[in-house]
Formats: sequence, structure tokens, C-alpha cells
Amino acid sequence: MLNMPQRQTLTRQTVDALREGIVTGVWRGFLPGERELCLLLQVSRPTLRAAIAVIKREGLIAVRQGRRSAILKKHRVRRAGKAAVALVSTLPLYSMSRNRIFLIDYMGKVLQERGLRLEIVSHPGFGTNRPARAIQHLRDRGDFRAFVLALSSRTVQQWFCDNSLPAIALGSIFPGLPMPSVDTDYHSMGRHAAGLFLGKGHRRIAWIIPEANHAGDLETEESFVESLHRSDDPSVQCQIIRHGNSSRDLLRKINTLLSTSGPPSAFFAINAFATATLVTRLLSLGRRIPHDVSVITREYDPLLDWIHPPIAHYISPLRRIASKISRLVVEMATEGPFPLSHTRIIPQFCKAESLAAGPE
Repeated sequence: MLNMPQRQTLTRQTVDALREGIVTGVWRGFLPGERELCLLLQVSRPTLRAAIAVIKREGLIAVRQGRRSAILKKHRVRRAGKAAVALVSTLPLYSMSRNRIFLIDYMGKVLQERGLRLEIVSHPGFGTNRPARAIQHLRDRGDFRAFVLALSSRTVQQWFCDNSLPAIALGSIFPGLPMPSVDTDYHSMGRHAAGLFLGKGHRRIAWIIPEANHAGDLETEESFVESLHRSDDPSVQCQIIRHGNSSRDLLRKINTLLSTSGPPSAFFAINAFATATLVTRLLSLGRRIPHDVSVITREYDPLLDWIHPPIAHYISPLRRIASKISRLVVEMATEGPFPLSHTRIIPQFCKAESLAAGPE
């Protein structure tokens, strides 16, 4: 059973993160150096050193002066008892979004009630196009009744299909792959957002998306751009901003776009973090929201509650998604594969002050 994170000291949170990373095999042989761990976990060196001292006393690592901390293999044990379902993820639990933690916690409780255990198997390779190391790590973990894929690359999804393993995607799948999935209806979301902007008279519109190119992100982009291009008005333009995993890279690309003649009057951002970078930059340039620029973000996050003016956004029905995928995972783990199905649940659009009529 997975429990939602509780309020605790930063050192204790860091201990839990290190312990989970060791036990689940995120790191092999040695921990990364102090500087890398501080950047990864977003903690100071004193906090990290206090946490390392704890896991050293637990016998998980051996600390040697001037060298990286060695992971003691005898402590990398596999949990026994209940039959397991593996959640295959690019991220360990402590790095996931609140929405994804909710889904996983819900699923873990349902599985426990049915005599199953949910185990997170995380590795950055599951989100790349070179997942060989991550897949080998998965093979080393033992037998699982079923696999739940979260934020996986097309190559990983293809591998599970080719090997006929019982797997379901918590999210969207790439076109042409015969794998069941449960996700938000991103196609209808992209189409709806395009219709809102066009209906308000916007003709120069930008779409902000990470370079990671997850299936759901690409599905949103496809429907959004396609809906804009279907407009009978030849003046409609859609500019796509693909950014790396840092606000600095996104900010540089926003600056370039805003410096052009005829910059966008409307932006559709994929998440609250990209939205925060966009909004703060617009305001610093004196571009008012929504008087000068309209903004919609695809996903809700509590961060949005602290942005003013309020940003229009979509809310995914998390409880319905969690309930549906939990039932399917139990069915797959206890009864075996079932007919291919793709469940898409339509999100709710929340109006806010960030959407107004476009320039005349």
C-alpha cells in the first residue's frame, strides 16, 4: 500500500527519497556525487549529508572519504508475500506530480484490497528511446502479474507489446500499438482550446510543449493544431514552442518569440510550471493578461491558485481515471489479458480571467 506523503522534516523526506532510490534500483553500485544529488533532490548539502548519515547507519551504503558512497547489494531486497503489479515509471514516487501520486495511491489501496501489491519500478530510461538498461533492470526484478506504464516512450510501449506482456498504460499510447490505456481525453481538450481561441478572435496562437513528447502531449498538439488549421481564415497561425527540462530554456524561447513582429496574442501551455514561466515573463514586459495576451493551461495544479489574474485551465477527473484503471489492473492481474480498450475521460474546463477577445 502506498500512502500519500505526510508533513515531515526535509531531512526525513531526503532519507525516504534516498532509501527508495536504492531499494528500487534507481542507482546501481554507487550513489551519485553530492552535487548531483543536491540538484536532483533540491536540498542543501547539510541536509543531504544528514540524510546520508541516516542511511549509512541503516547499512544501505558504505561511505568512504573522497569517493562516492557504495550501495551495499545485500540490502537491495525484493519484497515477498503478495503477488505484485509493477508500476513502470520514468520517475521515482518522490518526484511525481500530486495528481500522479493520487492515482498511484488510489490504485495501491484497491490492489491491496484484492490481495495484490503495487510496486514502483522507476528508471529514467523508460522515458527515452534507448530503454535497454531500464528493461534489463525490470527483468532482474522478478515476476509481476501485470505492468502499468506511466510516461513511457514509444520504444518501451513497443517492447511490452512485442513481448506480449500483460500491460496497460496509465496515460495515452502511441498510434498503432495494441495496448489498453486509460487517460484524459486530450484530443477533445485540444480541439476545445482551439475553438475557444478562435471564437475570441485570436489569429496568432502559440502552443508550449516539452521536448519529451509523451503520447498524451502529442495527442493534444495534434488535435489543437489541426483544429486551428481547419479555420477558414488564412490569417490563423500556430507557433509551437518545444522546450527542454528547465525554465531557462523555455524563457529563452519565449523571449525569441515575443521579439518577433506580430507575436502571439494567445498561448496554450501544457502545464502549470510552463504557465508560471510564461505569465511572469509577460507581466515583466508589461503585457497584461488578458488585455494584451490570453492564456490557457492544459493541466490544473495548486500553483495556479497563486497566480493572478486566475488562469483558465482544464481539470482531469482523477477519481474516475483512478477507479477505471484500478479495476482494469485487478482484472489483468487476476484473470489475464482482456480485449483491447482505450478509455478516454473528458476533462472539465474552468473559466477564468486569463481569456479575453483577441486584437481587432
